[in-house]
Amino acid sequence: MVAVMRPGPFAVIVSLVSLALGVAVPAEARRPRGPDAARAQGAIWLGGERFPAPAADAPRVLLIGDSNFFGPLGHVLRKAFMRQGHLVKIRGKPSSGLARPEFFDWFAEAERLIDEVKPDLVIAMLGANDVQRLTWPHLGDRIQWQDEAAWRRAYRGRYRAFARMLAERVPEVVLLSPTNRGWDGARAAVTRVRQEQRRAVSGLAGVHWVDMFPLSSNPDGSWLRFGETLAGPRPQRVWYRQPDRIHLTKAGGALVGGRVLETLARLDLRFRIGR
Repeated sequence: MVAVMRPGPFAVIVSLVSLALGVAVPAEARRPRGPDAARAQGAIWLGGERFPAPAADAPRVLLIGDSNFFGPLGHVLRKAFMRQGHLVKIRGKPSSGLARPEFFDWFAEAERLIDEVKPDLVIAMLGANDVQRLTWPHLGDRIQWQDEAAWRRAYRGRYRAFARMLAERVPEVVLLSPTNRGWDGARAAVTRVRQEQRRAVSGLAGVHWVDMFPLSSNPDGSWLRFGETLAGPRPQRVWYRQPDRIHLTKAGGALVGGRVLETLARLDLRFRIGR
């Protein structure tokens, strides 16, 4: 079962899931020169694929997160929303999280992006890089990861403050937890993060938290590593993870991204995609 905070019907049309893998564009289909020319033809070109140009009143989606959104997963979601004619802004910052604002301040960056985009929906994926000390640069203070009880309380408070900040500025907020991974130590560490994220958002109106572990795991709960494709005369192995056993490959991003879209379809969101 996929663990979400508020399951229910959502009008992300099912075609988003099937379209998440993308479609090939014939070599003869050359993009117009420059974004203005593309928009004049009612299209946007991205990575060799043609997308409908969003209308002036198109729904606006903001995707923010760590290396997952910098990499394949974020771009699968981005293209899925773009195919429906939505205006989409994505911002992925590798190695970032909420633990160390002196490295990257997601509170400030999220506020800046929200002012710029004015989104109807924000999807944020953070936490994988929060398995470390928490810092307060302006106070010169910190809590070490090894001080578990204090760390849990402080992280829960910081994550709740981040979720509340988003909810106060955006009509609908979806938060994604870190994914399952291939190292026992890393899996145990992000489990602590997931536990406190779940507790932090409890009771927050307009905030939906999605546990990414089931979406990045095999049916038996083991981490999603590889699968097989039947393309060709014999099955071929398809790797879903990079050699670090954490980051998703392009194929992994497509598979997990499709699962995320299926999960969004079951959330009770006021924001309606595809209307």
